[in-house]
Amino acid sequence: MKSILEINEFLKHFNYNSYNREQIGYDKKNILTIYEFLKKLNIPEELIVSLINNIAYFKVRDLNIPLFLEILSRSISFLNLYDLSELIKVVKEVHDVYYDNARQIPLEEYLHDTEETRLEKLFLDRNNKYLIKVFNNEQYINELKFASALALDNKEYKEFLSYIDDFISVKDYYSPLVVFKTYSKLRNHLKDLSKLFWDIYYGNEYLVAFNKHGLKLTDIYDKDSIITNPTKENPEPVQLDIFTYQDYGENEIKLPEEYKLFQISSLYDSINLPEANTEKDLLAYYNNFLNSREVINLPKLKSQTSSSYIFEIN
Repeated sequence: MKSILEINEFLKHFNYNSYNREQIGYDKKNILTIYEFLKKLNIPEELIVSLINNIAYFKVRDLNIPLFLEILSRSISFLNLYDLSELIKVVKEVHDVYYDNARQIPLEEYLHDTEETRLEKLFLDRNNKYLIKVFNNEQYINELKFASALALDNKEYKEFLSYIDDFISVKDYYSPLVVFKTYSKLRNHLKDLSKLFWDIYYGNEYLVAFNKHGLKLTDIYDKDSIITNPTKENPEPVQLDIFTYQDYGENEIKLPEEYKLFQISSLYDSINLPEANTEKDLLAYYNNFLNSREVINLPKLKSQTSSSYIFEIN
């Protein structure tokens, strides 16, 4: 009953007449469906309203709604660091990288698909290959190149940027797992919206790669990461929710525990990645990790006691 009342209250205050036929906000069915999608994620009502008010101004012809919602829903926690308008802008820009070659999935179909199926349909082609990407923002590209020049050697630099400069020519060699590892070396040389853009893009590609290979990020980056209490001689595992973030002041948003969708920002809390430098070796590492189920320690709170192997992930 509460959900119905909240929907009715939202609809009562949403002014469809403020939008023209070319805009998302003109279509009552789409707006209601987007509202229900965000509501099911347990996003706070005030934030839902703000998100929809921003999304409603996009033109229908420019937005693949399922693609946009998928990227947005995994980027919400970046609101700890960026304003809502900035996040919406950059999510749309990441969406545009995929837009030309992503499948157009009916919104209702997207809502009823599993998480794994959504990733497969949106970010892989019908032959299960990675989508061809289109990069148009010269500022972001130039800043990425500058950061790469600072952090990478010549061979890494050329290989890493080849996937930006001419993706079609090198797509057969593309490994998001390897590329993400390279990106982690240079991302701290980026700043502002450029950093947000590439964080979302490379994080999303990493997630897609896991899904493509039948792995789940939540099996490695556990949403309830195990930490140990250094004050105890024989520490017991303690659960720490993945959405417990440090205080970022007025911009802070705390997602509820019921928000189960893995957040891209969580990837960048990791201080170490496997030493392997090929996709084959990385996949072997992750599969071995899943089979052995080693303890995951948070780097900032890890115990002073040692274990046979610790993969440090926050």
